Amino acid sequence: MRILAFVAMGAVLLSVAACDRTGVNPRAAEAISQEAFIQAYFELRATGLRSPEMEISIEARDSILAHLALTEEDLLTFVDVWGSDSDVMRRVWEEVDSLEREARSDARGGDPSMESDESAGEDPDPRGVGRP
Repeated sequence: MRILAFVAMGAVLLSVAACDRTGVNPRAAEAISQEAFIQAYFELRATGLRSPEMEISIEARDSILAHLALTEEDLLTFVDVWGSDSDVMRRVWEEVDSLEREARSDARGGDPSMESDESAGEDPDPRGVGRP
């Protein structure tokens, strides 16, 4: 019985994976992947938060993007293509927030009880850049 349930679950997952977002948004091929945007935004934000001014310098930004083989234009195109899709952008910001929580937890030695509730419901970007 478990094998049948596992096969059924696998079929559902494969059918969901087959529903490519490019069929929904004809411009999707113009943009970097959601994963690439999430990683870039997370690294840029983390670097900015570690700086005394809570901002990232242009040099640091360019260095991070070069390390990820991305450009500022890649990020802007992603927001242009997907910014009006609330489902996609909600998932993006949830993933960025998840990476931030994980990084904070790792910095505290991985003890989830040390996690502060201060950031609960906090906008990952207080300026709302790229948010729907």
